[in-house]
Amino acid sequence: MFRGPRGLLFTLLAAAAIIAGAFIFGFQGQKDDADTSRAFLTHAAAGELAQAHGLLHASITERTSAEALGTLLAGMDVYSDIRFPSISFSTTNGARRTELTGTGTTDGGCESALQFELLNGEITFFDIQPLCRARASDT
Repeated sequence: MFRGPRGLLFTLLAAAAIIAGAFIFGFQGQKDDADTSRAFLTHAAAGELAQAHGLLHASITERTSAEALGTLLAGMDVYSDIRFPSISFSTTNGARRTELTGTGTTDGGCESALQFELLNGEITFFDIQPLCRARASDT
């Protein structure tokens, strides 16, 4: 291999490339997981239950049907502003785990605390407190 200053330079550049790659792929995974959680909320509010159900991990879908999910989230209002200021992720043995904590706000001003946990991009847990429900219209 390289010796002296060239070897040191090569080692430092290789280490920097590995660290940069880890950051790029790690942060991309976080962004994708946040997008998945946003998509879940958007599909659920629009009544697109099959699409929302499709974003859930098998550990949930095996025991909860799309219809049951619809009953749980019936009347959910659209969150026009969804933010996840707290994102935590880890990768162990090739499995990426992400925890997202944030808030969702509707146009009517209702705000919910949001918590999502994902495994390899699929939602394994979600909590929406309180669930903002759309107001019935008189039209």
